[in-house]
Amino acid sequence: MAKEIGPRFAQRAKRRKINRILNTAIAVVILLIVVVAWNLFSGGGSGSEAADAPVKTEAKKGNSKKKGDNEKKVEVEIGNKQQEKESNPSDNGDEANNSDEAKQKVIETPGPPGSNIEKEIVNPAWQPIGTTQSEPHVTQFKEDSVDWKEMLDAVSYATGLSQSDMIVWFIGNNGPNKAVATISTKDRTQRYKVYIEWVENQGWKPTKVQKLRR
Repeated sequence: MAKEIGPRFAQRAKRRKINRILNTAIAVVILLIVVVAWNLFSGGGSGSEAADAPVKTEAKKGNSKKKGDNEKKVEVEIGNKQQEKESNPSDNGDEANNSDEAKQKVIETPGPPGSNIEKEIVNPAWQPIGTTQSEPHVTQFKEDSVDWKEMLDAVSYATGLSQSDMIVWFIGNNGPNKAVATISTKDRTQRYKVYIEWVENQGWKPTKVQKLRR
């Protein structure tokens, strides 16, 4: 009987020792879990956010700085455009002045005393009226010819009279590729002698207008 009690007591002691070791290990694991959880949800988490915050601020500052640079560039561009606009009016003014000068260059000369010429007009702004004819050009004085029609177009252009309000008294040769026309308004209150010349591939161009007295 005493022999059976000894081994049982030894087994119980061994189990108690194992249980103590296991309980200690479990306690250590629980303690570690608590420590890690505390770090994550208290001090550790706020620390990472605090570390990220300055970076975001710097990024915002960087963006705002770039935005500021863009605004400066826009201001510079606008400034250049304004300078261009400020310079354009002078250009436009030059063009207007040139146009005015061109108008001022119209030369009107009184006719010789005792002549039938009231005044003689020369306008440097006159241009060839254009043509549908091909080169070499041959002057035609036939009323049904294209050349005749284009000569009348040049006369109308020089005098400002429409062909429907025009009487053609004469169109004749005035030299190589030159012609002269005598016309009046239909009420015969205004009479003109118009000198024209042919410009190669561009048609007839007025060179001089004489306003006649009768």
